[in-house]
Amino acid sequence: MNIKELKEKLEFHKITNRISQYFLSDLPSVKIDNLEFLTNRDELIQELRKTDQMRYLINVEGEIDLSGLSDIRYLLKILRIDGSFISSAELLKVLSFLQVSRRVKSYFDSKERTYASECNNLFGICKDIHTDKLLEHNINITVDDDGEVKDSASIELRKLRSSLSSKEEHLRKTLLKLLRHYSEREISQDEIITQREGRFVIPVKVENKRSVPGIIHSASASGSTVFIEPGETIELNNEITEIRYKINREIQRILIEISSQVSEKVSELEVNCEILSEIDFLQAKSKYANEINAVLPKLSESHFNIKNAYHPILLQNHKRSDIIPLDISMDNKIKTIIITGPNAGGKTVALKTVGLLQLMFQCGILLPVADNTEMRLFKDIFVNIGDEQSIDNDLSTFSSHLKSLKGIIDNADSSSLVLIDEICSGTDPLLGSALSSAILKHLTESGVSTIVTTHIGELKIFAYNTEGIENASLEFNHKTLSPNYKFSIGVPGQSFTFEIASKYNYPESILNYARELSGSSGSDLEDLIKELNINKQKFENLKNSNELERARLSGLTKLYESKISELEKNKRLILNEAKLEASGIINNAKKLIDRTIRDIRENKSEIKKVVTGFQRTAKNLTEIQDTSEKIEIGEINKGDVVKIKNSGSIGKVIKSDGENVSVNMNGILVKVGLNKLEKIDQSELRERNSTDKLIEVNTSEISTELDLRGLYPEEANLLIERFLSEAQINGLNQVSIIHGKGTGKLREAVKQSLKNNPAVKEFRYGNWNEGDTGVTIVSI
Repeated sequence: MNIKELKEKLEFHKITNRISQYFLSDLPSVKIDNLEFLTNRDELIQELRKTDQMRYLINVEGEIDLSGLSDIRYLLKILRIDGSFISSAELLKVLSFLQVSRRVKSYFDSKERTYASECNNLFGICKDIHTDKLLEHNINITVDDDGEVKDSASIELRKLRSSLSSKEEHLRKTLLKLLRHYSEREISQDEIITQREGRFVIPVKVENKRSVPGIIHSASASGSTVFIEPGETIELNNEITEIRYKINREIQRILIEISSQVSEKVSELEVNCEILSEIDFLQAKSKYANEINAVLPKLSESHFNIKNAYHPILLQNHKRSDIIPLDISMDNKIKTIIITGPNAGGKTVALKTVGLLQLMFQCGILLPVADNTEMRLFKDIFVNIGDEQSIDNDLSTFSSHLKSLKGIIDNADSSSLVLIDEICSGTDPLLGSALSSAILKHLTESGVSTIVTTHIGELKIFAYNTEGIENASLEFNHKTLSPNYKFSIGVPGQSFTFEIASKYNYPESILNYARELSGSSGSDLEDLIKELNINKQKFENLKNSNELERARLSGLTKLYESKISELEKNKRLILNEAKLEASGIINNAKKLIDRTIRDIRENKSEIKKVVTGFQRTAKNLTEIQDTSEKIEIGEINKGDVVKIKNSGSIGKVIKSDGENVSVNMNGILVKVGLNKLEKIDQSELRERNSTDKLIEVNTSEISTELDLRGLYPEEANLLIERFLSEAQINGLNQVSIIHGKGTGKLREAVKQSLKNNPAVKEFRYGNWNEGDTGVTIVSI
């Protein structure tokens, strides 16, 4: 396997280019350009987990601040040379690098306790980050934000710059005085002071140059002006030049001193470069994973089972909803898959999807697949895709194709993945079929995991008759003659050659003659495949319908059981309330007796009046008023409105069957013993129905998500109750409620509503790959 050639054929650079757009520095550039294809299981797991954990961390805590980070490795190489030093601007880069190092270490140290278990692979990376506040301080007091050495870098430098400023001011005043003098005499060109060759000069008209004693340093491009250093300022200019020299020498001394301090930490800083490069790289991979909604798949020992996979490059240019995901699996029984079907039907895209996903996976990149996807570790990936014609080696397309296949035959083994597009095309179809069959038989018997595409019809029969080889196709719309791109294992694809030609208005005479030439066997095979595809689709529809009905029945059963449980709970509540009421009556009676006795003792003359009052009050305490209309119980029949005794549950009799009665209670059919029912007035049912919401079941559209964003809490509560009831009826065990992050008011309302709903077992906020705290996951 040539890894460079493999990456080119699978367009891996489009993935790495996309990831590199998320880099915050140029540190990871070398790493991504030489991304290693990992074949060691432990190393691969470590790399994938670090990426997954980084994604989780930044999704919860926010992006790691790497602003100001730059690649200083070239500076560290310079500082490894004895006596070398770097400029003040380069020292500023080192300072910024040290500050980022300290900031990153502080970030991970502060998060480790909270995320030690979730991000255990990640925190180990940052343990060796070196921080040096003293070196930071020394550079900071030496270099300003513009990369210039500060006056305060040394006492001598401050003194020299102060002297320079004073001398330059003296020189400026002297020159201005001279300029005014020469200007009045119309000798000078302009009243400006400029510099030539590091000396301060004045502009003089060329015809007046002899009128100004001094040194001519240069002339204008037109020659009309000369720049003269007046004799009066020569000594002052000399002093300024000398001070500048001393300043430069002092700055160099300071830079050497600080550079020496940095050179002592070169090894530690090189380690920091590697760590920060990895942090930047992992964060970029994590952001890319978020972009394509990628996950960390499971790692299998012997097979792969790719579920709901999206081609990553297609995701860069198309909406996810516009792409048909791919499902494909290979185990110990199936070693070779032969994909057949018409041109532009998606065969090559499916082949490249598998290859690119496997390459990304073994380079430590998370995949846009379903959570239950299983990937396998391969030692090699061999790809034969595209036009292999070689002008340099004077090889035709077919010869180059055969040469590539020979390399695969010689090197592939049971730890290899082989992907071949249009195997043995470009030659006599009959002979190409024979050679293809022999090659695929050899690879299958060698245990090589192989996927090929082909238009050779005979390979469909070969796959059907050969153990370890399976047919596959991508679904095609028979009516529109356009691809659906849905991968189907076990069914060969039709070529639709004549149908597509007919779509482009080929003369019927040509098509009929072509059908005659193709023979009956080819036509019969195409018809058989067509019928097989139609029957397969019918079976899938029936299977989905049965699963839906089974889920619905399961949901109804659960709801029925919960209603029975609720009835029992209500029964206990009513009994408890009755006990409390009775206890209250007794307590009030005791108080009345005590008060009456006290009144008798205090006023014996009015005993009769007190006793009469006691009897009247006692009667009021113990008498239970029943204001409801008395209904004669009699026999319970179909259509009667009934109530379950000791419960508030009311319903209508649907069927009376001797000892048992079927009652419709809020859309749920409940069987209840006759002795547990009492007949009530019709008005109670109407009143109940006017306030209670009936549960509506829509088996054609079952949603596992409820989006509440933009609603008020009061509106959300009603929708949550209805949504959970429908989910329970339809047998859903887990649903998602999307409320967004926002101010948190809607999220809190959802939380309170779920706490009070008897259908809810438990609930939690979503993980990083489920929507984080903007989504609540509910178990029913």
